[in-house]
Amino acid sequence: MNTLIKNGKIVTSARIIKGDILIENGKINKIGKTNILVDEIIDATGKYILPGLIEVHGHMREPGLTHKENVGTGTQAALAGGVTTIIDMPNTKPATVTVSLLQEKINKIYPGRSFTDYAFFMGVASDKLDELKKVNPKDIAGVKVFTAGHETTPTTIPDDFTLGKVIEILAKRNILLAVHAEDQYLINKYNEKFKKIGRTDPALWSEIRGTEVVVRAAKRVIALASKYPKFKLYLLHLSTPEEYSLLSGAKEKGMNIYGELVGYQLVFNTDDYKKYGNKIKVSPAIRSKKDQWQLWQLFRDGQVDVLCSEHTPHEWETKNQPDMWKAQSGTPGVQETLPAVVTGWMKHFGKDKIEEGLMKIAFCSSENPAKIFSFKGKGGIKVGNDADLVFLDPSSIWEVKKSDLFSKCGWSSYEGMKLNGRPEKVFLRGELVYNNRKIIGNPRGKWINH
Repeated sequence: MNTLIKNGKIVTSARIIKGDILIENGKINKIGKTNILVDEIIDATGKYILPGLIEVHGHMREPGLTHKENVGTGTQAALAGGVTTIIDMPNTKPATVTVSLLQEKINKIYPGRSFTDYAFFMGVASDKLDELKKVNPKDIAGVKVFTAGHETTPTTIPDDFTLGKVIEILAKRNILLAVHAEDQYLINKYNEKFKKIGRTDPALWSEIRGTEVVVRAAKRVIALASKYPKFKLYLLHLSTPEEYSLLSGAKEKGMNIYGELVGYQLVFNTDDYKKYGNKIKVSPAIRSKKDQWQLWQLFRDGQVDVLCSEHTPHEWETKNQPDMWKAQSGTPGVQETLPAVVTGWMKHFGKDKIEEGLMKIAFCSSENPAKIFSFKGKGGIKVGNDADLVFLDPSSIWEVKKSDLFSKCGWSSYEGMKLNGRPEKVFLRGELVYNNRKIIGNPRGKWINH
């Protein structure tokens, strides 16, 4: 079967092309004007067509935490947010720190249940380092390490000695390392200090986990990884200009290193604790308005490698409380992040600059993630790639309501906001899987291995 999408504004990182996309057998066969006979014609007049987004930081919560989210609900929320591929995170219950637990996800949990294509991060525990020597590198996108923990991180590696061992093993096996880089020792120090004074307000979280906490950890990780010239290091959810300065310096020295920005850092800042409270308690923490503006500039200037949502759903009961010490860290957002960033871009840089913003999104949320994680056939609208496509109109307005949400957790930090550019249609490998607020058909997701 072949399909022709006509008259769209096709978004790539280099330019926007006004024309058609010919799809054959789920692949992009031609870009540009064509008049051949086809089985189906879809008119995209007035719509921008983005490549399907890759959510590199998705917590789908299986096994063990399905009261928060599950594969079916989480990947439906992803489709509604323009995401066609997710990388599933390992901090489940039990944490995915063994080959057998990874195989359970690959062979039992995901098949026939995911609405997006998918890949996996494997986790690591200090007493199970040998599992890193057993895992097939083709089965995973990489290995994730927490150098500091919070309420839902059961395995952490805070010390340089053990982290150095992890890096040594992965470097020999050519496996990417993704690091949640916060300094556990500093966090312990600040936890002890602030618990004594009795504060419980949400804004305290950003003080406990301030710039020093993330910068010190990033420095340590970069120093350890620099011993291995070809080692691929991926720094998760960078939240400060100082971390991006470290990233830039490491790249200049020739390191194979990448940095991720999460959409909520572009939407919320520390002034917003008054309104949103613990809804925006996240790790690393929300930053100041000044830092937020600098992150927008870094994104615009091409200093950001990946933009994602870090979808981290929790049940409402653990978030809807005033005591910072009791609320779990993390916020859902895989459905809301694309329109939230589109809205924020127009607010900061003007509606007339929206095409520049869409090109940045195409690069940071599709093209570059596919390159970094070696996802063949993904990442960008080009001939030969899977026809993973997203239609949107930046002038459309979506007032976020709970009734709109597909995530099982059922709440959103973005609730009540009026966002531009909600996805209208989403195609996965040429099949229409989401259309005007409705999921179409059964789960079609496939496992991406190398």
